[in-house]
Amino acid sequence: MILGLVAAKENSNRFPGKNKYILDGKPLFWYSVEPLLQSELIDDLYVVTDSEFIQNYCLERNVKTIWRPKNATRDEDKLINILRFAYYSLEIEYEIVVSIMANCPNHDVKEIDKGINLLKANNLNEVRSYNDGTESGLLIFNKFVMQNNFDISYYVGSVDTKATEIHFLDDLNNNK
Repeated sequence: MILGLVAAKENSNRFPGKNKYILDGKPLFWYSVEPLLQSELIDDLYVVTDSEFIQNYCLERNVKTIWRPKNATRDEDKLINILRFAYYSLEIEYEIVVSIMANCPNHDVKEIDKGINLLKANNLNEVRSYNDGTESGLLIFNKFVMQNNFDISYYVGSVDTKATEIHFLDDLNNNK
């Protein structure tokens, strides 16, 4: 079984309201959810959030959420810790976890499926996306990474992408 996760928090220190920022009629985080919804390889999808706006937006579109309580994770926690929190909140043991960072628009379903197939075919622990050498927010892990306490694995593959990370409002203008 393959799990899709998008961690979309309420607050952003560098770009306040970033994940909720409306870009071409949709909140920024939704651009990370859509390609995961389109993948036929992903069995379940959840958005992990501490935002009522994001939770309601998802529920209105029949996307499941995992509430990220203030005492379970901290704002400065690493993404892998948030993903682990979500993974262990569920009762199913997934073989693969696919995540797109909430501030990384422009991924597509082909990249996701290619990354999943790359991970499986080469028995990798991790596959990530890169845009011209810079990491661009697509992370695919096997359950070994989720179930062990380390940040990065030694067997990593990559998928080229046109997506970029958004940290500031100006990044959106440069991304068009």
